[in-house]
Amino acid sequence: MRDSPRSDAKPLWLALILLTASGIAVAAGLLSWLGGLNPPTAILTAGGAFSAATFLLLALQQYLAS
Repeated sequence: MRDSPRSDAKPLWLALILLTASGIAVAAGLLSWLGGLNPPTAILTAGGAFSAATFLLLALQQYLAS
């Protein structure tokens, strides 16, 4: 059984997760806007993609750390 990641590496993992989720959100918002949605709806789509990617990546990091 592996130990959890060192506490000094946790902020680094969080930054990487949030950066990845931000990239996913930008891509989702841009693609939905280019697909014909109006800007407010594209922003909501990007927000949904950001939150879904963040929760998924945090759960994956927790699973891999255990």
